[in-house]
Amino acid sequence: MNRLHKRLEAPPPDGSFRTAINVCLMAALLCSTMFATGDHAYAQQALPLRGTLQENALPAQNNGAPAAGPPDAPAPATQNGIPSRRYEPVSPGALPDDDNGNLGLLGVPLDDGTPPSGPADDSGGLRPNDATLPGSETAPVPAARPLRLRPGERSLLDEERADTFDNGPIEQNGEANPPAGRTDRDNLPEPALERRIVRPDPEPFAPLGIRAGLVTLRPSISTGLRATTNADGSSDGSSALLSETRLRARATTDWARHSAWLDFDGTYDRTISGEDYSEPNIGLRGGIQLDLGERTTVKGEVGYRYRQEDPSAPTTILGTSNRPAVQELDGSLGLRKEFGRFFADVKGNVDRTVYGNAEFSDGSVVSQKDRNNTFASIALRGGFEMSPAIKPFAEVEIGKLIYDEKEDVNGFQRSGVRTALRGGVEIDFAEKLAGEFALGYLRQGIDDDRLSPVDGLSVDGAIKWSPQRGTDVDIGLLTRVEGATAPGDSGSIFYEGTLGIKRQARANLDLKATLIASLRDNKDGTGWDKGFGAEIGATYWFNRFFGFDISARHEFTRSEVESRQTDETSIFMGVTLQR
Repeated sequence: MNRLHKRLEAPPPDGSFRTAINVCLMAALLCSTMFATGDHAYAQQALPLRGTLQENALPAQNNGAPAAGPPDAPAPATQNGIPSRRYEPVSPGALPDDDNGNLGLLGVPLDDGTPPSGPADDSGGLRPNDATLPGSETAPVPAARPLRLRPGERSLLDEERADTFDNGPIEQNGEANPPAGRTDRDNLPEPALERRIVRPDPEPFAPLGIRAGLVTLRPSISTGLRATTNADGSSDGSSALLSETRLRARATTDWARHSAWLDFDGTYDRTISGEDYSEPNIGLRGGIQLDLGERTTVKGEVGYRYRQEDPSAPTTILGTSNRPAVQELDGSLGLRKEFGRFFADVKGNVDRTVYGNAEFSDGSVVSQKDRNNTFASIALRGGFEMSPAIKPFAEVEIGKLIYDEKEDVNGFQRSGVRTALRGGVEIDFAEKLAGEFALGYLRQGIDDDRLSPVDGLSVDGAIKWSPQRGTDVDIGLLTRVEGATAPGDSGSIFYEGTLGIKRQARANLDLKATLIASLRDNKDGTGWDKGFGAEIGATYWFNRFFGFDISARHEFTRSEVESRQTDETSIFMGVTLQR
């Protein structure tokens, strides 16, 4: 070696080609010796080359057994070499998480019966991790300095944004394309066949009625005390405390095509203290409707009433100890036929009136059978349909009033022919408004030439109006001819109008009010008799069957005849039972 250094340091001054060759060979040998004896190979320090081989890589590949450790754990780092990186495909999710457990050194599947699920890693587990390479650290990016602008200036970026149109986020149309939601179940359980759905009763305090087949009966009875300032309603009546009982019942049918009904209303007043007085008042009325065809209807009604004669009437006999009874029986039968938009009615009517005897305090009795009479008439009505709810009509009536006695006790023949001509309108707005109104002329002739006929204006009508649910308004108009008993007196025409309002303030509280106005056109020269009455009341229902009643009433009559003037005020308190 010293000789070699000496040759390198002191070459012969003259030199030769052989000496130069020897020097080059010695230099190459020295360099190879230095690279071979170093701690780490220089080739392994270069970036493109692989790291050191794992000691168990080749035995694992040759024997077909996996290396020790978990499959997804990275290869352990050795002192001599660069740690290998796990195979990661370019597309995420291409291989499951445990895909590398069956790969060998060079990405070749191990012979354990498990097929590979992705491409093999051809790096043999020796590809270095990018994070471990020198110079792989990311250099920090300096923050951009804010652009300083003068007041009122805009940058080019702001101008570009102003020129563009921002559509904003696309909102989903909930109606045209509703979001997908949870679908309903198809296999819902079937409800039980005997299951009943209980709904609240809209009228929890209305009467249930007694049902017998297709007929329903709704009875009620009211009883209580009435304090009045005029017990008998006469011009000289006095105060009294009365016991008042009222029985009402209504029966209706539930037939598929036809219908029928029956009403009963009876009241009985009797004195408990004060003026001796008793008064029965009974009313019974029934009707039937038969639908014979699509546009043919038959209606029939029959009624009976028992009452006492009005003490303010001109026909009342003065000085009697009782109020004579009056019995009224009536019946009607009508046929209605519709032809397109036109209709025609024909109706027959029969009224029978019977008067009781008048009794005096001395025991004498006066018969009033000469006042008993029968009236029979026929009426023809024709009209057309302006609309299904409004139907104007014209009506003509002709009848005969026949007294049982040809002459009364005074020798006058009071029988005669009655004629009437009316025009009106029928209204049918279902439950909102229904009824009819007629206005015309009425004339009652008398067979005796000594008596003048009774004639005048005829006003009749019956209207039911419900302005809102729970409120009912009833309007009634009546015109009738009254006979006379006095010599030379032909009779009178009596007009009466009633207005009844009923309001259901609560389900168990009913309020009611009634107004009554009357006019009597006396043909005996005594002028007009005017009457007015008003009543208010309330019924509180404790349950469906029992209620408490209270009412107050005031009535008066004004006339030029002193015996026809009356005045009464009364208060009633009682209870009502209904079914």
